[in-house]
Amino acid sequence: MRTIWKRCGAILASVTLAAAAVGASLAQPAYGQEGKPVLVASLASSDEILSDILYLTEAAGVGDFGRFAALMASPFTASLDKARPTGVYATLVDESDVRVLSFVPVKDLKMLLMTLEQQIGKPQDLGGGVLRVAGDRPQAMYIKEANGWAFVANRQEDLKDLPKDPIAILDGLDKKYTMAVRLNVRNVPVVLREMAISELRRGFQDRVAQELQEKQAEMMRKAGGTLLKSVVQFVEETDHVTVGWEVDKAGKRTYLDVNVTAQEGTDLAEQMASIQHSTSAFAGFLLPDAALTLHAHGQSSEADIEQVATMLAQLREQAMQGIDRDGKLANKDERQTAKTVVNELLDVADATVKAGKMDLGAALLVQPGSLGFVAGGFVADGEKLADAVKKLAGLAARKDPNFPGMSFDAETHEGVTFHTAKIPLRKANEQVRTILGDPMELVIGTGKQSVYVAFGKEPSRLLKSVLDASAADSDKKLPPSQLRVSLSPILTFVAATDSNPQVLAALEAVKQANNDAVSVTALPIQDGFTVRLELGEGVIKAIGAAGKSAQQR
Repeated sequence: MRTIWKRCGAILASVTLAAAAVGASLAQPAYGQEGKPVLVASLASSDEILSDILYLTEAAGVGDFGRFAALMASPFTASLDKARPTGVYATLVDESDVRVLSFVPVKDLKMLLMTLEQQIGKPQDLGGGVLRVAGDRPQAMYIKEANGWAFVANRQEDLKDLPKDPIAILDGLDKKYTMAVRLNVRNVPVVLREMAISELRRGFQDRVAQELQEKQAEMMRKAGGTLLKSVVQFVEETDHVTVGWEVDKAGKRTYLDVNVTAQEGTDLAEQMASIQHSTSAFAGFLLPDAALTLHAHGQSSEADIEQVATMLAQLREQAMQGIDRDGKLANKDERQTAKTVVNELLDVADATVKAGKMDLGAALLVQPGSLGFVAGGFVADGEKLADAVKKLAGLAARKDPNFPGMSFDAETHEGVTFHTAKIPLRKANEQVRTILGDPMELVIGTGKQSVYVAFGKEPSRLLKSVLDASAADSDKKLPPSQLRVSLSPILTFVAATDSNPQVLAALEAVKQANNDAVSVTALPIQDGFTVRLELGEGVIKAIGAAGKSAQQR
């Protein structure tokens, strides 16, 4: 879904703002009333972390390393409360001061400091329960124990008015993730956000001013202005951005989440509310035996539509100019035909964008000695697109005597008309000809509001299987977008042509696990969305096996 990935890109802006806030705060230290946390970081209990390390190393086939790590950590964790998490939070007291405070669960602070004495030196008692450590270094630390927590700060003044229950500051991150960091964008002072936004606007205006061609500058102003508007909205209306890593031992997987939520009642919150599980006309691309599957669907925002429509207008103008300058088009008729084809294609693209709907998918199937690929999606007018392709093929046939030609309207399946071609691969190497076939079969499918492309071995059969599956799963609700790569078929495909020991070791390891996939999935959450990168246990096993094989060699 375009909106999701666009919002992920805008996260960079909020990170920039946070850095600007911290930089400003370090410039002029001041002390005032306590503000709200801008940054919160959480680390699970030491027992949980060591358990996760042991699981990951066992899955990777290097369990001895995990047990050794636990043994080496035991002196440092003996004085900790192993069942509670560790946390850090940064608070902007005002626009010119940042307060960073860490809290560590301790059973015996004195023992912990003795264990770390070689690294941080002996503590100095300053009175009032405050200890100063690493005093001989450029940045000393100040520690105070309260209610079973060791609070650590880089300024003594920050150890006043300590929270009684620091776990509450983590807002459940310690329960949800092994490690997590949350940027509370809403808590960045308005003055700092406005300063950063002004800098972004100034930089954009300066870039437009540098463009010598007025038409290019106008296009840049329209497209860039829409993007800048989206970034500004993200900065002003985002509630928080969270990055969290979790090891799910029961589910035999590990994953990294990027969560984005909007402030309640904002336009951004309304946009995020449209990110939901829903049905799709292209669900059939999620073939269970495929090496790679991709699917995305959803509604486009007005800003997205405006931005892409502006880009298409710019592309149309450049295409017309390019056709006029193309020396391979011998006469006016050929140039006019080329312009007609390009205009029809861009008309379909423009109408598709303005429909405000995205629904698409792709799948890659591989077996030893063969490969097949299929992709497709929603278009506003598939029949007009087919007509443009026919005109394009006619022009190509007239210009190139070696053009293989196409068989239009070869057959129809599930309301989709197949147009086929056979493309010679005489100049390709033998391995490519074997995998794709020689000649390689190509199928372009057009429906009333759909278009498909398939090539490789038996593309017609592959496209039909996608169409059948789409019809069968038309009422199935799917997440907004998902990409899945399965290692087993890929490694089997590679191993058939390459006897690399690392590949063979990884393949053997993958066979011992049920989940061998790497996936990236967008999921709706309350007032926002999550993008999750997940590795199945089979992937961890494959990485470990390949590494051990390389080390042995």
